[in-house]
Amino acid sequence: MQLALSRLLLTILITLLPGLSGIVSAQEFGVYTRVFNLAGSKPKAPPRIIVRSLTLFRSGKAYDSIHSAGEVTVFEPARRRFVILNGPRRLATEVSFSEIKNSLQKAESATREYVAQLRRNGDPDSLAAVGPLQAQLDPGFSEQYDRASSILILPGRAFQYRVGCTATPSTPGVDRMAFGSARQRYLEYADWIARLNYLLHPRALFPAPRVVLNNSLRSRKLLPLTVELRAHAADDFHLRAEHQFHWQLTGKDRDDIRHWESLLLSETLKRVKFSEYRRRLISRR
Repeated sequence: MQLALSRLLLTILITLLPGLSGIVSAQEFGVYTRVFNLAGSKPKAPPRIIVRSLTLFRSGKAYDSIHSAGEVTVFEPARRRFVILNGPRRLATEVSFSEIKNSLQKAESATREYVAQLRRNGDPDSLAAVGPLQAQLDPGFSEQYDRASSILILPGRAFQYRVGCTATPSTPGVDRMAFGSARQRYLEYADWIARLNYLLHPRALFPAPRVVLNNSLRSRKLLPLTVELRAHAADDFHLRAEHQFHWQLTGKDRDDIRHWESLLLSETLKRVKFSEYRRRLISRR
């Protein structure tokens, strides 16, 4: 489950970079992400980085790139789909939001039936497995928000989020209204990437915990700066994601986007169904 969470936690944010001058629209922005595994870390040893990524928001889309994997996931909310590109393998696929929802509904229904069967079994091992599974479907979060420290804590049945938040852009010159729009775009992306990750990674968490967190942030008009996720009953499950926000894209960022878009138009690119792409992805792991 821990390995599958890497992409899931690519959607979690940390500090906003200072130093931009003038009025910045925040219509284009980038997020550099590092995800750390804090489980079992020694007191003086630095935590292990398990993934790095760069997510670029431009022209109504989001481009999530994991350089080490050679993979780019393009979020296209206007067309209600994701497009996934693997440059080194010259492979691409797409999946619609409706297909993601239908697949999740089937998986959730099957999991609820399995939970019911575990309860009927009644043995200690079966009952111990019920809590974490049930919490993925119905996390049962309560909210504790401290305005002075801007810390949001969501304790739940089996998992807890601890989130450092902000309600304002800390970078000078960022327009507040544009910042609010960027926050909404990010949280919409975070919802859908959590759903997609469950389908791409066999051991990923169901998206419900992340979506509940996003809804809490929406209702409070907050943007997450740091996010930690840990399980109550598992000492080996404790992750922290840190992001650096860039409120202007660089020339290289724009060049990368043009390169990815040109690859998607290439006749040499092999397009496969999402089920086939997922099968290949799982077999590689």
